[in-house]
Amino acid sequence: MAKKVGKKVTTVREHPLHVPVSEKNPTGVTIRDQHERRLKGTYLDFSEIEDVFKNYDKANIVYPTRNKLTQPNADKYDEEIAVWCDYFNKKFNTKPPLEPNIVKALIASESDFKVDPKNPIASGIAQITTETLKAIQDPSGEVKEFIFKNIRKKDLKNPSIAIPMAIRWLSRKKRLAEGKLGRAATAEEIILEYKGLLKSKSEFKEKAIKKFRKEYGKLTEK
Repeated sequence: MAKKVGKKVTTVREHPLHVPVSEKNPTGVTIRDQHERRLKGTYLDFSEIEDVFKNYDKANIVYPTRNKLTQPNADKYDEEIAVWCDYFNKKFNTKPPLEPNIVKALIASESDFKVDPKNPIASGIAQITTETLKAIQDPSGEVKEFIFKNIRKKDLKNPSIAIPMAIRWLSRKKRLAEGKLGRAATAEEIILEYKGLLKSKSEFKEKAIKKFRKEYGKLTEK
């Protein structure tokens, strides 16, 4: 059966419990528990990530700039970046939208497009930490309105999984940055919030943004 919770409708699993037959319960069966399960459309698991990408309407989506970066495989993931930016921009009605070039420059600065950079504290092409991986899958956490499900740390070595997860997290950080600033955030401000440094006075702040600034500049230069 279905049960409304706020504005969401979730599937409910009912468990029959046998009890003594009585006037109030002549069948001897009652319902013991009801466990809510999240509806499709409030999360993505491995198979849904594949299905969304495979069936996505790519006719009018915005791609990141090609032939500007020098790393091997620099343009290999442009379609994944374009699809998932468009997907999450539409899902969250993001205005102004998250630019694909921001994502591409972030990946360039984090991993140089290597799928397994061998970092002990982060994994995959987008260098997602274990802490972030947990946050993106927490149904009661800061991105609870749309999470990922059943993604393991080793799955982050697959760019087709890591890229949508990074973009979902970056979308969240964009909103947080704009809330703190009271205006639209620049590309650098979004990345600083992504790195937890937007309001920091640390000397590391400039170093943390330096490579992103260089790669983003290449992608957006006229």
